[in-house]
Amino acid sequence: MGSEFPSTGGMLMRWRTVALVTLVVVAATAVVAAAEQGRRPHRWWQSTDVKALLELTDEQSAALDKIFRKALPQLRESMRRLNAEERTLSRLVGDMDVEEIDVTRQIDRVEATRSELSKTRILMVFRMHRVLTQRQRDGLDEWMERETDERGVARTRSGRC
Repeated sequence: MGSEFPSTGGMLMRWRTVALVTLVVVAATAVVAAAEQGRRPHRWWQSTDVKALLELTDEQSAALDKIFRKALPQLRESMRRLNAEERTLSRLVGDMDVEEIDVTRQIDRVEATRSELSKTRILMVFRMHRVLTQRQRDGLDEWMERETDERGVARTRSGRC
């Protein structure tokens, strides 16, 4: 009889994949947040240290940059729309004369926009991962964990990487 629980190796692989995607999504969020604030986003694939650590080729770095540049306009637009929808929701919640159905509809708009932003980020990360080898993805995972540890959870959560 088969076990109803996944194997330890399978669970570990799933956990590592989820952790890596989460870390890269955090980094992608930081990129969009930096762009929104007028700062130049951190492009890890162009960093001399990270390129050396992961042994990225110039071709890989160029491919990663192309993926990023293609996604960035949509990420910025989605972030702009999300901020606008959240501001509208905040105004509605503060208005005691508003109907609950109006708040509910605005929540739906906020969450649909947030979902669109997340989808764009995750697809960008997926496309970037396809450029990297498994060893490079593992190295990126380790580097991002170190960066998070060095910069602290609060700083990462604030959208700055």
